[in-house]
Amino acid sequence: SKYLVFTADYLIPTFIIIAVATSAYLALYSTIFKINQLSCRLDYLPCDNQSVLAELDTLKGQNIFTLKTDLLSAKLTSGDFTIRSATFRKQLPGLIQVELLSVYPHVALRVDGDNRWVVLDSKLRVIATREVDPNVPTLVVPGPLTVSVGVSPSDELITRSLTLTRQLFDELSSIKSITLVDQDTIKLNLSGGRSAILTPKKDVSSQLQSLQAVLSDVTILGGVSVIDVRFSQPVLR
Repeated sequence: SKYLVFTADYLIPTFIIIAVATSAYLALYSTIFKINQLSCRLDYLPCDNQSVLAELDTLKGQNIFTLKTDLLSAKLTSGDFTIRSATFRKQLPGLIQVELLSVYPHVALRVDGDNRWVVLDSKLRVIATREVDPNVPTLVVPGPLTVSVGVSPSDELITRSLTLTRQLFDELSSIKSITLVDQDTIKLNLSGGRSAILTPKKDVSSQLQSLQAVLSDVTILGGVSVIDVRFSQPVLR
């Protein structure tokens, strides 16, 4: 026949091809699917890391389907040591939800009388400030305290005391927290309401051995609230 006859055998595949092509065009080139909203949480709280927020802001205007979230996650975690993981969730038509988790803290700082903790990584670099006890070895210091995220505290006394704090927590399980009284005195807050006093100016290992000897002898602990091991013989009060 010289006439072109369209039957269902031709129409249905044609309509499918047109629909797929139209959908692909809309998905890739339409402004409907451009990223226009970003939601970011760090440790389940709103993000306050300005460098991360600035990086995420560059996503606006990009196509939500072509966004390579695995590459972006690798970029965020490699560019900021405080971020342990970054996950992305796409919500059509143009919302990206970002969930960030900080690296695990190894030790914490807290100003005496303050209910905020400054958490640090294994290299004593500041990760963040938290209002919930991080459940890591904690050094309590007299205020004021000035720190910056990404760097270690500038006060050498504090950095040395943080290193000592980790050592003491590793060797004595009954420690609840450690207080830096001054450059010559450190106070250990122990379970059971007792405290111990030592000095970083002398060999800490020998002082710790004296403390452990006292704590292991229940016959002499009755009525004792303070154990001072700064001297050749422990002083009990």
